[in-house]
Amino acid sequence: MRSFQEIKDNYRFTELEIEILKGLLPLVEPHADRLVGDFYTLFLQIPDTAKFLTEERLPRLRGMHRAWLLSMFQGPFDERYFQRLQRIGHAHVRISLSAHFVYVGMNLIRQHLVRLVQTEVEPRLRDSTLAAVEKILDINLDVIARTYHEEEIRRVFLSQKLDSLLIRFSQRFTFGLNILLVVGLLGLSLGAVGLIIQDVGHIVQGRLDQGLVGALGSVLVLWVVIELLDMEIDRLRGGAFKLHLFVGVALVAFIRKVLVASLSHQDLLTEGVYLGGILVCGVIYWLISRAEASKP
Repeated sequence: MRSFQEIKDNYRFTELEIEILKGLLPLVEPHADRLVGDFYTLFLQIPDTAKFLTEERLPRLRGMHRAWLLSMFQGPFDERYFQRLQRIGHAHVRISLSAHFVYVGMNLIRQHLVRLVQTEVEPRLRDSTLAAVEKILDINLDVIARTYHEEEIRRVFLSQKLDSLLIRFSQRFTFGLNILLVVGLLGLSLGAVGLIIQDVGHIVQGRLDQGLVGALGSVLVLWVVIELLDMEIDRLRGGAFKLHLFVGVALVAFIRKVLVASLSHQDLLTEGVYLGGILVCGVIYWLISRAEASKP
């Protein structure tokens, strides 16, 4: 926050205006109780503020508000005055009172004081007096409202800092998992190559039926692993997620089961279940592929 001296300098708050304000104290003090009464009458009619104005609190709040009102015409406008305004702001922040009502309240005070100056101060002094009153009200509103803004900035800064930390950690952790997935798919592809080599060995040994059917199933597995690996690499580069490949894994698994079942001569019911699985997975695969292809 800016220093109070800097705030006064920026507002061009002069010694002459301070003397004008002090000269208004005898004029304002007799009207202070009525002004404070009107202030709390207004806020007792607003549900969001009335809940803070209990019968136990109200007498103390009226006294504090009267003291603040008269302090604008007493001075001294020094660091202690600045700290009192900050405490007022912090008190409102502490009870979670919206800054909106600070502006509403200050507007009411401004209207009363302007009306008082216009009716009680002689015309030749009216303009300079109104300028001094407007300026001290603006300074008070500036310091009190700034407390709200700085509290919001502090909360947002801490929240953003924590959110940013969590997001960065999650991104790195997710990237690590994706790399681990790529390594796992590489391992699976090597395993599928091993199965193909094993099936070729069966062919060389003369077991053509077992070798050919097994090799066909292993090639299908290798194809699926290659597709998954390509998709994961593409996704790491910013590509889209391809759901149909995962349905393809299930489809290939059923096809391989049918191939294996044909060698082991399993019963027709089992083979029928596998064929039904192929049909269902095939339909789902076709529908998802079509939906993904239609996306822009």
